[in-house]
Amino acid sequence: MSDVPFDPSTAADLGGQQQPSEEEIRAYLSQLREAPVDQVLAEVVNALLNAAQVKIGRRDGRLLIDTVSAVTDTVRGHVPDELTKQLDQALTQLRMAQVEGEQQVAKAAAAGQAESGDLTTDPSAADEATGAGGDGPAPGAGEQPPPASPPPASGSSAASRLWIPGR
Repeated sequence: MSDVPFDPSTAADLGGQQQPSEEEIRAYLSQLREAPVDQVLAEVVNALLNAAQVKIGRRDGRLLIDTVSAVTDTVRGHVPDELTKQLDQALTQLRMAQVEGEQQVAKAAAAGQAESGDLTTDPSAADEATGAGGDGPAPGAGEQPPPASPPPASGSSAASRLWIPGR
């Protein structure tokens, strides 16, 4: 969709001075309607992955990674396997970087260097409290619940715990 006559993301670059014409909007919507779903998903997920990469170590970075994971699980089997394989690889790399980043952010926070603009709540704590998870259905009839994670060692921070997606 790179040949789109109107890209909403460029409207902000123009400072909002130039509004697209009705014809440009109709052409954009027509192209979007005809675009293959895997192409649309790839572009949307790419934006989420880029944002997650910038926010590595922060709670909102974890939320973005979990969002991409949920989208990936939802589209699996409906889009080419190559796309989901690429998303799985990107998620694995981002999760590893997130854990390292959380450790660095925790150290900085302990030294009094807090970042502004991050989420005020921990997405993983909210999932644990509600029983919600991002990687599949909740344990139900006939299913075994996942093994409980061991509690963190005394003196360790939440950032040093193993990140289990959706928790």
